Amino acid sequence: MGKRKHPPITNPKPVQDDGPERFDPLLLTQSPAKRLAWFEHHCLIEHARLEQACEAILRTICSPGEGEDLARLGTMVLVIGPARVGKTTLIAELQKRLLARAKERMLRDPGHRAFVSVSAPEAGSGRFNWVDYYIAVLRQVNHPFVHSKKPGVRVRDLREAMEEAFVQHQPYAVIVDEAHHLAKAGSGRGLQDQLDHLKDLENRTGVCHVLVGTYEMRRFRTATPQLAGRGFDVHFSRYDAKKKEDREEFRSALWALQRQLPVVEEPLLAQEYWEPLYARSIGCIGLIKLHLNRALALALTQGAQTVTREHLNATATSEGRLQEMLGEALKGEADLAELEGADERLLAALGLRGSEATTQNGTSPFTRSGGTKPGDRSPGRDPIGPGSNVNIGQEVG
Repeated sequence: MGKRKHPPITNPKPVQDDGPERFDPLLLTQSPAKRLAWFEHHCLIEHARLEQACEAILRTICSPGEGEDLARLGTMVLVIGPARVGKTTLIAELQKRLLARAKERMLRDPGHRAFVSVSAPEAGSGRFNWVDYYIAVLRQVNHPFVHSKKPGVRVRDLREAMEEAFVQHQPYAVIVDEAHHLAKAGSGRGLQDQLDHLKDLENRTGVCHVLVGTYEMRRFRTATPQLAGRGFDVHFSRYDAKKKEDREEFRSALWALQRQLPVVEEPLLAQEYWEPLYARSIGCIGLIKLHLNRALALALTQGAQTVTREHLNATATSEGRLQEMLGEALKGEADLAELEGADERLLAALGLRGSEATTQNGTSPFTRSGGTKPGDRSPGRDPIGPGSNVNIGQEVG
């Protein structure tokens, strides 16, 4: 993974040799197909949002320090963010760090696994399928049960085999990608049953679940009182260029990506094109990576020496699609933002404040500045990201 080894960009300037690491020059001797495949599948960069989310997850599922007797109690971590924000890269980085933590123990105990990682299976009916989930987990740990030709296997047998595998291998967590498929139940009660089932698995095995998905998972947070009390939110959000720090981090990530494009002449994307690239990615690193994949493919097909503005224009995601994605992201961000005065509102709900309890400045904790009430939207969007009240690692409930 190409690590960012430079301060955030504050002014456009020529790329220096002490910037982010570049691709291996030998790549330029390879075929266009191999150069494109390398960039698509092996070029992963670290950036601030990814780092914050990964650290928040690790703090939740791993105890400080190391030791076989320091296992954390089973906790459900909800990693929520917009589509194409880079969740697949986040999972890859989380897996790498869990393997590093488990290295010594795995040498002592070959049966130990640092994690189990699956995608939430979706049945043909559009609903989450538990049988496919059990089989996916058993296949990950190479359990002999999945190779058995025994006829008439019951769902209960699959579940018990999976629970035994968790107890035997003692992973830090089960990482479930595309976990928003769990929401595709026939009713609200169906979703509650799905999450209660996961909670029961955690109680039985002590293994955490890290559910990674889109803003469709927002309602997971309060689907059941028990989950609200034991869950943990990690908001893996996009970059908001209206904020200086986010703007610099976005350009810094873009700089790291341009250094990895396997072309003869490095394109000055962060210096010259960051605004249109921000617009066409709505601040999501995963979406800009997808855009660059397409632009690079076009450039290599044409035998170009670099990726140009024309290549970027020809391969950009359409405005209509981006408007739809942005609308969903803004709604998700607003729902996950916590308004000021939460403690006072909770104290009032607990009966420790009067129904018209006031804050120190004489205003009701149920009224925000400007006379609006909780639930009413203030002008502009709620703050997210660094410096906001709630972003990475917000506890549920």
